[in-house]
Amino acid sequence: MTNEKIERKYGKTKLDHCLSYFALAFEKILEFAAILFVPLTVVEQVVIYGEHHPDVVLPALIILMIVAIASGVLVIRHHRK
Repeated sequence: MTNEKIERKYGKTKLDHCLSYFALAFEKILEFAAILFVPLTVVEQVVIYGEHHPDVVLPALIILMIVAIASGVLVIRHHRK
């Protein structure tokens, strides 16, 4: 990278550089948290709903598990070829 590109991306002063790196790190932390906590929140809500309505949730989870296994088998077969 040339000096101009670095200045455009991170700023001219040391404080600008530090704040830019801090913002980039915070962005990565938020991205990781979103990837981790959104599925966990969905699972938590399914469990809470399943405590009161097991007759609806259990068949849906069984169907979801069958679909996940079938798609996993297809992916593995595709990668072996």
